[in-house]
Amino acid sequence: MKVSAVLVGAGLGLRMGGPVKKPFLEIQGKPIFLRTIERFSEIGLVSEIIFVVGESEIKSLREQWQATLDNYRVKKIVAGGKKRQDSVYNGICQTDPNAGIILIHDVVRPLVRKEHIEAVIHKVEESHAAILAAPMKATVKEAGMDMFIQRTIPRSSLWMAQTPQGFKRDLIVKVFEQFKNTGREFTDDAEMAEKAGYPVCIVPGTDENIKITTPEDIRLAEALLLRWVN
Repeated sequence: MKVSAVLVGAGLGLRMGGPVKKPFLEIQGKPIFLRTIERFSEIGLVSEIIFVVGESEIKSLREQWQATLDNYRVKKIVAGGKKRQDSVYNGICQTDPNAGIILIHDVVRPLVRKEHIEAVIHKVEESHAAILAAPMKATVKEAGMDMFIQRTIPRSSLWMAQTPQGFKRDLIVKVFEQFKNTGREFTDDAEMAEKAGYPVCIVPGTDENIKITTPEDIRLAEALLLRWVN
């Protein structure tokens, strides 16, 4: 079954600060977006990569990186939308219609492991929808408006959602079409599927699959990469 990977990097990156957007910052001398694309290009099951970025970045990306992206099976560079779910939908619309599975991944998660990407693909083949997630380690408290603790939530059943999130093509297209003009916002693609009534399976991952959001995350990613090499 053909697999299309939609890598999303069209956000503003306001928490990072500075003139360079997160996907284009470097980790050990290589842009974050390229490290992530490399991960997915290593997966033989992935037949194409769709890279979603801000419209203003498309021209410079093509000028500087087109040959490299071609080598990594990046078939299209697509402009994102106002919200993340708009950007994802723009990417999905540009995927190969013959692809039976669509993976959606935050391009600023460059440390995702090959075996975890493959595990999500295989789980989607079995169950139609699956996401990578890490088990919750912290003790979670629910507080009221007065900031007094109301209860402690057992962490044994809690998971921190990550990406990639994978879906059978017909399912995720139907879900996005259902919510396209409703004005509702979702924190991730799995939530949309859940709200539409589709069960979503969890594939256990690790805390290493961090999302680069702050300068501290850059330093952590560099440390993790050094550990992988050594």
